[in-house]
Amino acid sequence: MKYVLGLIGLVAGLVFGNDIPDFDQKTELLLHRSIVTHGPLIPFVLFVIASGIRAVPLRWFALGLALSFAIHLSFDLFPKGWSGFALISIPTYGWTWIASSIFACTYMALKLVRSVLDGGVFVLSLAGAFAYISMGEDSLWRPASALIIATAIAIPLAVRGAVSDD
Repeated sequence: MKYVLGLIGLVAGLVFGNDIPDFDQKTELLLHRSIVTHGPLIPFVLFVIASGIRAVPLRWFALGLALSFAIHLSFDLFPKGWSGFALISIPTYGWTWIASSIFACTYMALKLVRSVLDGGVFVLSLAGAFAYISMGEDSLWRPASALIIATAIAIPLAVRGAVSDD
């Protein structure tokens, strides 16, 4: 039963993680691509909560949310043009913020992997969510490359941290 609830949590995390970054478009409090919604802050809060709880549904929700944020940001890293709303709300540092946020979100998702099953969930969620989200996007290879690079850098760091935690 915990894995059924875990899958529900995972899917909810993947959906919310793709939608939350653009929530700033529905409010007048934040500029579009605010560092609040287009950065690792929201996944980090959930990561901290989920890291201290062994419950699979919450951990998989947090994993899905962090992965989906990373995927969303990988597409935002390559807008049609770096002007207007394409700019993150940190002048001249927007692309660096987004790139480091992709890494941070991927790293947090990896740190939530605690078993072979979790690893499979990570890989399938990353590939499946990327494939689904990419259907509505103009660019494919550059966001995929950004995500692959972020994951390649995050894996050894997350694994080294997991081995030293034991």
